[in-house]
Amino acid sequence: MTEPVRVACVGLGWWSDVLADAMVRSGQLRILGCYSRSAPKRERFAARYGCHAAASYEDVLRNPEVEAIINTTPNAAHLETTAAAAAAGKHVFLDKPIANTLDHAHAITRCCSAAGVVLAVGYQRRREGQFRWMRGQIEAGTLGKLVNAEANISRDRLGKIDASSAAGERGGEA
Repeated sequence: MTEPVRVACVGLGWWSDVLADAMVRSGQLRILGCYSRSAPKRERFAARYGCHAAASYEDVLRNPEVEAIINTTPNAAHLETTAAAAAAGKHVFLDKPIANTLDHAHAITRCCSAAGVVLAVGYQRRREGQFRWMRGQIEAGTLGKLVNAEANISRDRLGKIDASSAAGERGGEA
């Protein structure tokens, strides 16, 4: 049996708990540390997952025990936080989307490649039943020739939206 990958979580919004719970259940990852600009968020996360609440992202990156970063920062912060992790030799799991622009997406892949670290981007919805069903319908030609598609995915988070982490804004977690 292999040892769990030692990770630190950065960006501690609601999705970080979903991922952390999955990490704990898997037994394949061990959460060593966390960082958020919000001290109360990082203290709560650290208490819940039994990890170290780092005072800065740089402290996380300097920790030689941390092998990878689980990055759930806002999209606009993906380039900065991922480039720093790559430069520190840390592998990165980056929540989707990879970036808000193609230029940033290319820069992220270049810096990870140049540093020789693995970059993984989370596209968790592709395996959900309704998406697999829809793909089957498209592939079977049931809908005819597909020339354009638009989708809306609703969440069960009514009333729990954090306006400070809106897409495209630097606010929220880092």
